Amino acid sequence: MRMKSAIQAAVAALVAAACSTEPLAINSLAFEKRAPLPGQMGYLETIKYIDDGMKYIDPSSEFFVSYTGDMCFRGLVNHQLATFEFYTNYWCMNPQAVNNVDLLQDNITNINAVRLWCAHAAPQCARRLGYPNYLDTNPGIANSISLEITPYQPGRAALEHLVYLMGGNVHQAGALR
Repeated sequence: MRMKSAIQAAVAALVAAACSTEPLAINSLAFEKRAPLPGQMGYLETIKYIDDGMKYIDPSSEFFVSYTGDMCFRGLVNHQLATFEFYTNYWCMNPQAVNNVDLLQDNITNINAVRLWCAHAAPQCARRLGYPNYLDTNPGIANSISLEITPYQPGRAALEHLVYLMGGNVHQAGALR
């Protein structure tokens, strides 16, 4: 009997040692790949600035960097897919897959937005995560994420800066050559 419990204890210790790495936390500094330039916001300050800008428009919205290193947005982020969208879903995008960040002016509601576009090399890089919604027939992937944020021009700059800090490169939209 003692031999069996000693073997079980040894196996439990080996399993615990093999699984001793804890998953990374939300907004982990492990995803900061570059240091901020002098005079620029740091990694955590930029995340808070984006989250605060979204919460100003809608207190139920949320922004964070997931434990896998994706930028995740919660709220009504894709209005073109918003028929039955619930706030239990998150839209996430890897910062290395972001091609450019556009400004979207809304002259009807006067709540402007920004849109993060996927790079051509990584189409459909935006994915919806969360609980299944059987009323929503929209696909769980997209080629962009749009979100309402205020002020939207500094919000765009903050998103571009965060992509830079996380090792991505935002390209400005320009004319074809």
